[in-house]
Amino acid sequence: MSYTLHQLDVFASVAKNRSFTKAAKELFMSQPAVSIQVKKLQEHFEIDLVEVIGKQLHLTEAGIELYNSHKKITNELKNLDMALTELKGVMKGKLSIVAVSTAKYFMPYILGEFRNEFPQVQISLKVTDRIEVTSLLKENSCDLAVFSQLPDEMSLEYVEFLSNPLVLAASPKHDIANKKNIQWKELEEFDFLIRETGSGTRLVMENLFNQENINPEIVMELSTNEAVKQAIMAGIGISLVSRYSLINEEKMGKISVLDVEGLPYVNNWKLVYPKGKKLSPVARSFIQFSKTKDIHAIIG
Repeated sequence: MSYTLHQLDVFASVAKNRSFTKAAKELFMSQPAVSIQVKKLQEHFEIDLVEVIGKQLHLTEAGIELYNSHKKITNELKNLDMALTELKGVMKGKLSIVAVSTAKYFMPYILGEFRNEFPQVQISLKVTDRIEVTSLLKENSCDLAVFSQLPDEMSLEYVEFLSNPLVLAASPKHDIANKKNIQWKELEEFDFLIRETGSGTRLVMENLFNQENINPEIVMELSTNEAVKQAIMAGIGISLVSRYSLINEEKMGKISVLDVEGLPYVNNWKLVYPKGKKLSPVARSFIQFSKTKDIHAIIG
């Protein structure tokens, strides 16, 4: 009995997630179906690939060898796809992008415009937290990643494609909402909201507090931009957010951007990939698109 690439893909998902259940969810399969595919591989190779100790799934030595080989096979197949696409001279293929959560406010507009120019390109956009984006980048599970604050733990190449103005926002009913030229020291008496550990916005916020030598009360930590905005509108506190995330709330008068000395703090959004990575023709075209188009005009 021969084995298939599908079986290898299923096993790789189990190996990556260290779980049959998580692999089943990732692959949109039932857990028994996942187990059957791994069992067939073990029968083919006549050796155990996984073992369960306690409640934890582990790879055997053979499983580790197969998982590493699968990564090499996947990369070779990607290289083959790229080579054949270039020979055909037609811009088609797949573009896989992972992005930190704030990027969801503008990346769909940019990708939509890109697809208008290259309708045969299939696009995948995964929006998640900074830690998972970094992990997927390390695993080479995407073509490009979108960050504003680069992770320190990797050697990366990047292209800046859009400014990212960060502002302090509050409820329009907040005591300081209508004040002009607010000094940082004035903010120390107010309650603040902060993003979760690992968030790029949180890193900037903590750096600004240190730079301005203030230590305001942090009353709530939240894991998403939407949760932060809801807490701002509820009057719970002030927070640093990307202005792109406030477009609708500002228009509707639900959130006010504070006039604080030295703000907005502007960094840049970046298309990121591991140093030395061979980019697909589609990924290279998207980078070129992002460098030459008026991105601000695209996102309005």
